Amino acid sequence: MALSGKVADDILERIFQPTTKPSARDQAEETLRHPKRLVYVAMSNKVFYWRAHIQKFVLDSGLVPVSPFMLFDYYLMHTVGKDVVREAMNNLLAKCDEVWVFGRLSLGVKVQVGIAKRMNKPIRYFDISDLPVTVMPITEETAQEELKD
Repeated sequence: MALSGKVADDILERIFQPTTKPSARDQAEETLRHPKRLVYVAMSNKVFYWRAHIQKFVLDSGLVPVSPFMLFDYYLMHTVGKDVVREAMNNLLAKCDEVWVFGRLSLGVKVQVGIAKRMNKPIRYFDISDLPVTVMPITEETAQEELKD
């Protein structure tokens, strides 16, 4: 009887023991052991103002977003040639595990999707017309092209 009381006390102690926040070293070790998948975030420059909300959506999904508009803003405020930025974006796309498309398909997004398809990367599509409230998964067939100005 005393043994079971001791076991119960040990269990209760573990349950109610305050949890410690993982150290930077613990977090680094966890990342090295179990790296998260990288998601290339594809979106038209017409909706780049939603970039932070989309970053949050990917992070909340348990993945790591790689977003050109967060890295290069809008072509680094036009201080770098578009071709240089596009090459950098394509290199990032090549390194990512999958591609998520947010909003309507511009010409640039269609090219990025084409690259992803040729590299056999999984592609997911999302409707962002209800942001900041919600992001809705959709199929490739229901993804719409960007409207012409």
